[in-house]
Amino acid sequence: MTDLSPVLAALADPSRRALLQRLAHGPATSGQLADLLPISRPATSQHLGVLVAAGLVTTTVRGRQHWHSLAAAPFVEVERWIRTIMETWTSAPTLTTTSLKEDRREQAR
Repeated sequence: MTDLSPVLAALADPSRRALLQRLAHGPATSGQLADLLPISRPATSQHLGVLVAAGLVTTTVRGRQHWHSLAAAPFVEVERWIRTIMETWTSAPTLTTTSLKEDRREQAR
C-alpha cells in the first residue's frame, strides 16, 4: 500500500480542500484558483505546490498559463484505504455484542 501520509496531510487544510473541490469541476489556471481563496496569490501557489507534491494535482504549462487538474490515483488509494476500514469496522463485533457474550459467560459460571 502506498504511503498516504502526504495525501492525508494535504487534505487536512481547508484551503487545499477548496482548491480540490473547484478542480473537481475541471481544469483551472493558477489565477482562477487564486481568485477563489481569501489569501494571497503566493499563498495559493504554496497550497498548489503541496497538492502537486502529494500527487493530487497535476500542472500543465500552456504559454504563460499554468493549468491545474486533479490526479485520480491518490484519491483511489485513499478511497480504498477508507473502504477497507469501513468493511472491517462494519463486520467487527460491537461493544454491546461483546459485553453481552461476556455477561452470559460470567452468569453461566
